[in-house]
Amino acid sequence: MNALECPRCNGLLKTVIYHNVEVDRCARCHGIWFDSLEAETLKTIAGSEILDIGSVNYSAPNDLTSIDIRCPRCEETMIQIVDIDKERLWYEKCPDCQGIWLYAGEFTQFKRNFQSKSIKNLAARLINKLLFWRSP
Repeated sequence: MNALECPRCNGLLKTVIYHNVEVDRCARCHGIWFDSLEAETLKTIAGSEILDIGSVNYSAPNDLTSIDIRCPRCEETMIQIVDIDKERLWYEKCPDCQGIWLYAGEFTQFKRNFQSKSIKNLAARLINKLLFWRSP
């Protein structure tokens, strides 16, 4: 299999493994390529943000709409997705293979957005149980 090329800076993507999940991180800009469902899997695993070794302020371009980002797997033009939650986060997703590209620092934000939802959902369920719990 040929080495993957970074869709941002054309650097070499190196395989990094965390809890048996392989992702591809750029040796130059530290962006991360996640094949389909890898980011979804990793965001639920404690400590996985250690994979994200860069700073979002350094890596992400200022005008995301003017850049065509091509999928490192299948070379399709990726679409931009915005996740508006605790932190606004733009990332690219391949419409063909469903992989996602996150700039350095963005996986940490992606994971924080997920955690904030899960904490809210847990708190809501706990409050509902407390409000509607009846002793025998």
